[in-house]
Amino acid sequence: MPTDQLTQGPLGTMQPSKTQVSILPQILVVPMLSFDRGLFRLGYGGGYYDKSIYILKKHFQKQKKFFITIGLAYSIQEEKKIPREKHDMKLDYIITENEVLSNVN
Repeated sequence: MPTDQLTQGPLGTMQPSKTQVSILPQILVVPMLSFDRGLFRLGYGGGYYDKSIYILKKHFQKQKKFFITIGLAYSIQEEKKIPREKHDMKLDYIITENEVLSNVN
């Protein structure tokens, strides 16, 4: 909330204190270096978005609420096939300047 008190975090960034109520996003816009038509993305390393997507998807499935992931990219970032690992999460949408790719039925 805008009026919540912030505390200094590990790298000097200001963040909500651990006592504040958490609000979980139901729409997550995900950055990427490249993508493929299977709606997989190559991120910046670390798997932080994949872990977050996995946790949020499970959370909202239990609550029977929607959760959508959207990747924004330029069409030139498309590759034939992105290397995948077990933990890599498929996005629901990838939007470029030319088209919208969708994994949603």
